[in-house]
Amino acid sequence: MSHEIEASRKTQSGVANAMLAILALLLFFGTAEVICRVFDLRPRLGGATANPAWLSERWLLPREDYREAFAAEGFLGRYYDLYEWDRHRFYRLRPDVEVSLLDVFAPASARERTRWSVRTSPQGYRTRAFESGPAAGVRRVASLGDSSTFGWGVAEEEAYPARLERALGGREAGWEVLNLGVPGYSSFQGLVTLVSDGLAVSPDVVTWSYIANDGAMTGAADRATYVQREGWVGALLEILHRSRFYETLDAWVAKLRSGAKPPDDVRNVSGYTAAEANVRAAVAAARTANVGIVLVANCARGPVAEVLRRVADETGTPFLDATRLVEDAIPRIASDPAFEADREAVVARYGGKAVAANPKLLGLLPDACHPNPVGHRLIAEALAPMVERAAAGRPARDGRTP
Repeated sequence: MSHEIEASRKTQSGVANAMLAILALLLFFGTAEVICRVFDLRPRLGGATANPAWLSERWLLPREDYREAFAAEGFLGRYYDLYEWDRHRFYRLRPDVEVSLLDVFAPASARERTRWSVRTSPQGYRTRAFESGPAAGVRRVASLGDSSTFGWGVAEEEAYPARLERALGGREAGWEVLNLGVPGYSSFQGLVTLVSDGLAVSPDVVTWSYIANDGAMTGAADRATYVQREGWVGALLEILHRSRFYETLDAWVAKLRSGAKPPDDVRNVSGYTAAEANVRAAVAAARTANVGIVLVANCARGPVAEVLRRVADETGTPFLDATRLVEDAIPRIASDPAFEADREAVVARYGGKAVAANPKLLGLLPDACHPNPVGHRLIAEALAPMVERAAAGRPARDGRTP
């Protein structure tokens, strides 16, 4: 009997010790979490090879020239502050943040005049706060895309989604346009965004502009990462990334490998065939949801833009080659009196010599990729009738048709 009593006491003692150990761990982690939320103990991002620790082996800014330029101007860390971890899209815009940036590829003498700011909504997009669905009588357009849709280098109201709303007549005419663009997204991330967020806001039409980033060497293939995140690994990471202590610890571990660079043999999307499959899936998803869709090629030329054009032709989907539109308009912008104020604004920003040496500055930013305010206006004006046609015949929320 005494042996049984002794065994029971040992069991109770073991249970008590285990509970104390668990409580001690909970107290430690709880205290650490509070401290990390009150004080930002993450290491400062250092050189041009720095990468947000929460992305682990995946790189947010894969091009070394961009990282070096951002770091040289001292806002690489500020740029990363725009983003946070996402289970299925890998990263997303952080809600309710405001960040000031400048165009690192502008001529040094003009750089200070290129400052621009980003403010995100509570939903984590560069657009005004919005309800889950449009108001009665309002047709909603969801503009999905990468940095060109987001409005890289321009003010929020200058980006083509905001200009598209004005070109359609605005809310007074029963139209609203949401800018759901996120820099760096590939066609696969764009497909996931369409299904998860784009269709969830009950749009009548979506404009879908991805493919320019499909060839980026981020160190992890999009589809493979997505499949991995579907399982228990993704579920665990989703829990861990809610902890500031975990992200702080992860950041210090990442500091030890700060000299690493993204692999040069792993692309976001493996090739044109995979990209085309993503585009076709996006068109099919929109049509299944009875939503109009317009494909837009931004920052894409040659065979890259042709992927979108081919899908558009074969599926009967409206398509706008925005980059070609802007480039073809450069001579007109340079000579037409209607663009005089636009020319003056560009010259005031970059200087007359710079514009004379590079006429593309009249429609594009110095990277020859992203539209400037003039380019965004041309894109919006071209998109407006296409969006109206895509919405034609679809009953509005109050039962009327246009």
